[in-house]
Amino acid sequence: MSLRDRKKERTRRAIADAALRLFVEHGYDAVTVADIAAEADVGTRTLHRYYPSKDELLFAEDDEHRAELARLLAARPAEESPEETMAAVIGPLVERFGDRLVDMRARDALIAATPALQARELAKRNAVESLLAEHLARRMGVEVGTDVRPLLWAKVGMASFFAGYEIWLNTGGDLGSHISDARAALLTEVRSAAI
Repeated sequence: MSLRDRKKERTRRAIADAALRLFVEHGYDAVTVADIAAEADVGTRTLHRYYPSKDELLFAEDDEHRAELARLLAARPAEESPEETMAAVIGPLVERFGDRLVDMRARDALIAATPALQARELAKRNAVESLLAEHLARRMGVEVGTDVRPLLWAKVGMASFFAGYEIWLNTGGDLGSHISDARAALLTEVRSAAI
């Protein structure tokens, strides 16, 4: 990254961190954009250049995570199974926030308490699921919506991720291990049900 890009990233992160602190201290609805700008020591116009709305502040990394996921998916071998693909792409994404347990707990508590944020979180999850399903459909040579397998595997991948993520939020530990445990438990359950 260039010096300018690093400075922009620091400003973006400072705004998101300030927003989270204020939301936790005062509640999401009580905090204004002006409050956040003042806490981050930037002007409101600067804040709006990085985040078009207050809702976006808790979803600051969504576009970046989706772009990284798309890059990771594109790099996977064509002959790889859907399960291998899901396992391979989760690790690098987990590294981005696996050491931010306190922030993620605060963020998730705010989302759970705010209906507008719940809708935004659902839209985020649906976008990731669609990205996974489209990738898998291309690999399988089918179209999403005409073959159940890509969508099924995308949903399985998302369910495994969020099952492990919720255990991590509740108990701490290693996020990647919790997600791996969730995938393994799912496969064990499926195999035992088939017997």
